[in-house]
Amino acid sequence: MVRKIKIVQKKAPKKSWGPLQIQKVVWIVGHAMTLGLGSLFSVTYALQSLIFFKYRSWKWIFMRLNKSYSYFNGPRWYHALLRWTPQLVYRLAIVGSFMSLGVTSYQNAHGLHPQWYEMFSAENFQYLVISVFWFFTEASVFKLLPLMLLSYMHITNWRQEVNGIKDSDAVTKKNAAVLRALAVAELLVAVSLAMNTILMNSGASGVVLVLYLGIYWLRINFSPYMQIMMLKLLSKLDPKIPPKRAEQWGFIKKFIYSKIQDHERRKAEIEKTA
Repeated sequence: MVRKIKIVQKKAPKKSWGPLQIQKVVWIVGHAMTLGLGSLFSVTYALQSLIFFKYRSWKWIFMRLNKSYSYFNGPRWYHALLRWTPQLVYRLAIVGSFMSLGVTSYQNAHGLHPQWYEMFSAENFQYLVISVFWFFTEASVFKLLPLMLLSYMHITNWRQEVNGIKDSDAVTKKNAAVLRALAVAELLVAVSLAMNTILMNSGASGVVLVLYLGIYWLRINFSPYMQIMMLKLLSKLDPKIPPKRAEQWGFIKKFIYSKIQDHERRKAEIEKTA
């Protein structure tokens, strides 16, 4: 009698989720939240802007805000929920930035124990600080726009970033338009905060402006695309500068140009040691 041989197939071991895989998922979800919810908030912000004449008095040239006005004035619970939805969406978009930027900052600093100077010179940490700051301030589409552009850039290149970018220069060239828009968006934030301070929209407008300018100064010192944008902007304003101020104007341009050179020098040193 012939014996039958049973072939037992071993089950493939289940893939376990390690810390790195979890961080990748959190990073992608965070950027998706910022981009998606930020876009949704932008729609609500645009709709609210279209009816500005309802909650701003024409007697004050539409500068005085009627804070008691609401598009949903019903007494029921869902009316209250609808009134708070834009604020909730805005802050959830900021939470998405916490997640993505927090993961990146953690990975960059893990095992290195960087000093505070090194942390604040890192662009991701600068954006993380800005995100925390925006979470506790008044909602505005101008504040979200740089974070949304940043998330858009990372989402469109997520495969390369998750697997490790081999040619950073090629990625930078590919996203040159987004980086230029990002630099302009950050400048628009400063302009909008300055307008809020001039119009005295709130008692904390001046404080918010000063704190943001502190972060913006770090951006000018350590962000290459911000430096290039500022240098181009200053060059376009050259004809408007009176001759007696030309020397001071040239000093400002030389300062920014020196920061660009410092960045290129550091980049070359890193490539040599890599």
